[in-house]
Amino acid sequence: MKTQWMVRTVGRLGALVLAGALTGCAVSPQHPQLQSAKVAGQLAPMLPVRAFVANTERTGGFVMSPNGEHLLWSQTVGLDTGLAVRAIKTNAPLTAYPVGNQGRRGGYYNWLPNSRHFVFSKDDQGDENTRLFVQDADQGTLAPWVLTPAQGVRSFVVGMGPEGSARFFVASNQRDRASFDLYEADAGSRTLREVARNNGLVLNWLIDTQGQLAGRVRQLARPDGSDSVIELLQPDGQWRVLQTVGGFDTFWVLRIDKAARRVWALSNLGRDKTALVELNLDSVEQRVLAEHDRVDLGQVLFEGRHGGPVGYVVEPGYPQVKHLNPATGQELQAVVAQAMQLGLLTAQPTTIRRSSGSTDGRRVLLRSLSDFDTAELLWDRQTGSVQRLNSQFKELAEVLSPTVPFEFNASDGRKIAGYLIRPRGVQGATPMVVEIHGGPWARDNWLPAAYNARQLLVNRGYAVLQVNYRGSTGYGRAHLEAANRQTNGRVQQDIAEAVQWAVDQGVADPQRLAVMGGSFGGFSVLAQLAQKPHNYRCGVNVVGVANWPRVIENWPPFWRNRHYFTRTYGDVNKPDERADMLRNSPVSYLDQIQAPLLVIHGANDVRVLRQDSDDVVNALRHRGHQVNYLVFPNEGHSISKWQNRLAMWREVEDFFADCLGGQSAGFDYYQLMPR
Repeated sequence: MKTQWMVRTVGRLGALVLAGALTGCAVSPQHPQLQSAKVAGQLAPMLPVRAFVANTERTGGFVMSPNGEHLLWSQTVGLDTGLAVRAIKTNAPLTAYPVGNQGRRGGYYNWLPNSRHFVFSKDDQGDENTRLFVQDADQGTLAPWVLTPAQGVRSFVVGMGPEGSARFFVASNQRDRASFDLYEADAGSRTLREVARNNGLVLNWLIDTQGQLAGRVRQLARPDGSDSVIELLQPDGQWRVLQTVGGFDTFWVLRIDKAARRVWALSNLGRDKTALVELNLDSVEQRVLAEHDRVDLGQVLFEGRHGGPVGYVVEPGYPQVKHLNPATGQELQAVVAQAMQLGLLTAQPTTIRRSSGSTDGRRVLLRSLSDFDTAELLWDRQTGSVQRLNSQFKELAEVLSPTVPFEFNASDGRKIAGYLIRPRGVQGATPMVVEIHGGPWARDNWLPAAYNARQLLVNRGYAVLQVNYRGSTGYGRAHLEAANRQTNGRVQQDIAEAVQWAVDQGVADPQRLAVMGGSFGGFSVLAQLAQKPHNYRCGVNVVGVANWPRVIENWPPFWRNRHYFTRTYGDVNKPDERADMLRNSPVSYLDQIQAPLLVIHGANDVRVLRQDSDDVVNALRHRGHQVNYLVFPNEGHSISKWQNRLAMWREVEDFFADCLGGQSAGFDYYQLMPR
């Protein structure tokens, strides 16, 4: 779960600016537009790198216990990430748990149905062998139960057990690294029992609202891309087919409520955009509850453990929360009005939605997003009270920049969307970093301005451009499939044309452009630097793909999406297609790269092996090309530990200052902390 900084001191902005001034070897901006803004006193104050990327005092990601009496959240404990628990009542003492870094994307944590225990995940070394732990919140000093202690095993939570119980369901590949068996864990007795064994064809297990195994997603044949079926478990132990799904179709079951005789799912069967559908378990009839003409439906919102959806989120530009019952939206707007009156929100929210709540619906946690604020609110329906749980950073509107959606028509007529952030207080075209998302089956989303790495780049004087090129998810089947066999062609052209759009809009200086990205985004960095559609001054490649055949031949055994790779890139087992894949891999055209390059990799990456980056660096250095290389021995496909993130972004900061002419705060004394 995502977290936010929390500070407990007064004079936050002044302290940060002073800290920035105390760092060593600071570099003033060299770009004319940035220099002019600085002379005029309009350039945002330069904050230290640690303010954006280090694990300092922070809190966020609140989760309410099912009984509505306790809160669980993430915060810094000691010098690392931890979890904390306290009672809902005001000024209740908290208990902090030194969990440590949980790994890629912040890990997972949640209450169990009994409101006493909570479960959390950890990926210590970045190898995606995730372990699960259970903590007894009533016994704060008791060591957590290491539910899945085996090394080299990946485990994750599938669903919760019956209401009030200490039970939950876990999938693990301990028996067979290529498939996941289903287990039921009991935190009270600290026992784990096998519930269902995977025959090698089960892709997912489905838990219903009663906390019981209710269904599974089974592939009809072993080869990836085979059709699959959604099956429901019958009282006699047999399985009944509910829905057949093609290998390239989506039918994602969200909830099974046997009492209501309904199933809710996100589906693109027979349509381009993913819609919210409801299935009748008796008649097997389907009806569409919601769809959007521009984008796929995103998150679907439920209230409580039982019943149907109450709303959903779409993001054609700014995110929008749509309520299936207008009364729900009116109720939340009344909460917003009260929070604004109390000064709990700095601005009218772009969106506000439920994040968790008590089973009885009395107490609800709400997450409110606006340009410069992410607020987590506790709303008590019974008393009508509203309180803010996380800190309010009013200085963000003075030092950071808002994220603004944009779209343009590509040269072949396809509509391409994305997001743009411009440096504060600067007029005219500035240096720009094109931040290319990975996947490609992913997308960039709108986010409030916060202390994060993207805003670090903006604080240093760079515009930041994000592009949801063809192949990105979220814009329908046709947009996704338009990238097939075009990852080195039209996809790169989309990125280049988005950059040209920014130049034409007067946003970007065409002589001060850089590219940065991770995974597929790192591949695109190398492709852009080699193809040179613009005068890129430098690039940053993070865990980037350099050799497509190698990636596909070495992926984790539990991945079941080889058919997507084959359709998008080619069949590695066919000599002619393998040759094309290698020809479209950066290792085949590194000699065309002329701009300085920074390469970053986690040594334990299981998605893109470190060898890809080693090959890039060795080949470029062999011909005397300027390339810097950072390898983190305890990271994987992302750099998540704060000490490593600080080292990485300090390197990025100086690298961009050299090639783009932005500013750098120089050495940060937090770098003295051991890694």
